[in-house]
Amino acid sequence: MAQPEGPEEEKSSPDRPEEEPEQPNPAAQLEPLAWMKDCLAWGTRAQPGKHGMTMRAINIGLYGEVPEESRDMSRRPRGAFPIPGVPATDLYSVNRKEELWSDNAVDLYEEAVQRRWAAHIDVPWDDLEPLPEEAELAMRQLCTELAQQASTETDVIGQWLHRMNYAYHEVKAFLATELFDSGRHYTVFRRRALANGGSLGLESPGHINRRLLESRAGWTETALYLYILRGTLTLLIYRYGEAYARNWTDKFLFRRCMEDKARHMAYGMAHLKYAVEHRGPDYALGLQRLMGGVERDLASEMKDPVLWEALAIIFGGGVRDIVAGMEVVKDLQQQYIEQYLTRMKWIGVGKTRDNLNSDLAAYLRLPETSQASA
Repeated sequence: MAQPEGPEEEKSSPDRPEEEPEQPNPAAQLEPLAWMKDCLAWGTRAQPGKHGMTMRAINIGLYGEVPEESRDMSRRPRGAFPIPGVPATDLYSVNRKEELWSDNAVDLYEEAVQRRWAAHIDVPWDDLEPLPEEAELAMRQLCTELAQQASTETDVIGQWLHRMNYAYHEVKAFLATELFDSGRHYTVFRRRALANGGSLGLESPGHINRRLLESRAGWTETALYLYILRGTLTLLIYRYGEAYARNWTDKFLFRRCMEDKARHMAYGMAHLKYAVEHRGPDYALGLQRLMGGVERDLASEMKDPVLWEALAIIFGGGVRDIVAGMEVVKDLQQQYIEQYLTRMKWIGVGKTRDNLNSDLAAYLRLPETSQASA
């Protein structure tokens, strides 16, 4: 009897594996445009204010609710409708509001984008006047160290930014502007060092740079180093640089960098204060003790004469007047340690002259001495 032919024969053939039954395509079963119904807060209408459609203007209703903690491991914008099956990221380790938040980040972001400037065209390079060789040598050394500080800040923020949960997009957006600012500061000081018949100078000792780059305790602890320890000094140098600039180009350059740095400090101080207030006195005590070892590194770095001698030449106007310039340097150093203590107290950490590293305390002049010198 003849065997049947066709598909039935192929199906029963021992030489062919059985095929899986065809599965229906899920996409083909979806209702057309069903995604248009997936919305958490339809009807929200943000209104632009006097500064336009700012980030604060759109932080309304559901979209302005900042969670105390987020375990959403996606890159979903806050308030977007979640869908199942999105692969999670394991990058986020900063998932609590107290670990990165500051109330002013949303406004600082707007300020940063409104006050942006370009190092290659906005700085009046054509007005850069020739300086004596010794003054240029001092300036190139200062610019080298400031460029190194800026590059360190870029690396520090860059290695933390991707760890921060997207539920706190205001902070992430602001820190992205700070990342850009520090990159601009790096390039502008390199340009200044090379624009007036100069060159780059010596690398800094790097003790605090290493502390910043190797900080692993948390973003708040890193921020303590980045803003209060390093930022306080950098901002002071910018201010003194603008005050003692010998030409309009340098004055403009330091002024714009000072404005940027003041904005960075505003976030850092606000975050540190927020973190200490929400984590309590034990955490504040931990930060105080943490600074013990860091202050030893700072004291060692401050004994390196290169930066201070370069500043003394700039402040005095030349090597011949370096003694007078060094008096200005001593004022800067004193202000630095005083402001360090003041900022620590403001954020709620009990750092005083009594528990300050003794080598750093030596930069603080006694009131009688200050009055006598005045």
